[in-house]
This record gives sequence, structure tokens and C-alpha cells, in this order.
Amino acid sequence: MTSRQASRRQKRHDPPSEVMFPVTPMLDMAFQLLAFFVLTFQAPSGESRLDLYLPAVAAALPSAPGGLASTTTVTKTESDLENDLLVRVEADELGDLKSLKLGDANVPSVEVLTDRLRKYEALLDGRPLRVRISADDRLRYEEAARIIAACGIAGASSVRLTDPRATP
Repeated sequence: MTSRQASRRQKRHDPPSEVMFPVTPMLDMAFQLLAFFVLTFQAPSGESRLDLYLPAVAAALPSAPGGLASTTTVTKTESDLENDLLVRVEADELGDLKSLKLGDANVPSVEVLTDRLRKYEALLDGRPLRVRISADDRLRYEEAARIIAACGIAGASSVRLTDPRATP
């Protein structure tokens, strides 16, 4: 063997040995964990429901100029409840508006409610129109906001939300 051949053999390096990384067991474990969490997941009922406690004094009324509301203090609370118009609102299972009543009379839509409240406001001859809304717990906020806005457009001086269970 010549020195040339010996130097060639010394210069050659063996290819690096490959490190075997077991991917298959890791994938099996990942899919088992995924299947476990998907099959055992139950959405908590508390996260799917949102209770809204609206403020007693409105920040803005749709009928007020510039959207600014003027707050009025109510001095008589017990006698005011006797003079309030009662609007009952029922919702279906999805939270959409199912039925609407002004007193004991059925009202077909929110627009008709606005017209009837305007007529009541004209009959009051300067006295404040006050409305109490007794809404179903399932009613969506958008529907409740439409009804509250309709009361404001009709000229209601105060709109109160009452507990439907407390309403006779």
C-alpha cells in the first residue's frame, strides 16, 4: 500500500450514524389524548348563559337630542308603580320575541307597541309616561334593547325592568 492510498483511507470519514427518533409512539399518544379530551368534554352551562343586570338610569336615550339623557329623580315609588304601563315580553327557546303584551292586550310587533305608547303619551296630557317591562329570562339582549328603544322613542320618561316572577 502506498502512502497515497493510506492517506485517502484516513481522509474518508464514515457517514454519521443516524439517531432513531421514535415518532410513531408519540403520535399514538397525542391522538389518544386528543380523543380523550374530545370525548369527555362537556360545555359548562354557566359559560353559555350571560345574565345582564342593566343600570337603573339610562346613559343615553334614543329620543334625546344628541343622545344625551337627562336623569330625573323619582320621588314617589309606591304610587308610581300603580300608574306604570306594563309590557310583558315572552321569548321562545332561542331567545327570539314570541309574544308582546301591553297590559292585557296582545301587540303584534315592536312598531305597533311604539304607536300605542305614543297614543298613551298623548292622552296623559303632560304627565310622564312610565313603562315597566316584564321580560322572559330567555329573551335575547337585542330584542330587549329594541323594546326599550321603542319606549324611549314613544316618549317614556322612565323605563323599568321588573322581575317576571314578581309581576301579577
